Amino acid sequence: MKRVIFILLAFALLLAGCVKPESNKMLKADNITIFYGFSSYAMFGADQLVIDDLLNEFNSLSFKKTRDEMDIGSAFNVNFTCNLNGVKSFQVDKNGVFRLDGETQCYRVSFGSFDYPHLQAIYEESKKIPGERGGNL
Repeated sequence: MKRVIFILLAFALLLAGCVKPESNKMLKADNITIFYGFSSYAMFGADQLVIDDLLNEFNSLSFKKTRDEMDIGSAFNVNFTCNLNGVKSFQVDKNGVFRLDGETQCYRVSFGSFDYPHLQAIYEESKKIPGERGGNL
């Protein structure tokens, strides 16, 4: 009897290891909007390569709750959409504090890393591109 229970337990653990957790679900997007702190400028859209790069970086992260507060003045608000439907949104500040999908709970990265200066460079570069990629609100 113990052997049967052990086999069933081992089988259940094996199956549980094959299931991909929801937090690691790979997302797809075809558009992005980025706001920064208290600025009246917002970035609307980017090349698909930029969208994929940022989304892949975000998809690779795991998070843990933190009591740290977000520095709203240095926070980027990033919104991904696909076919005009919201896919994922997050805020991240210069200290690496995140808020996910409009939650007030703050998080830190527990696995992976996020390149805040890279996100900042994408946002700043969009200001130099004339046309519909950005503007003041």
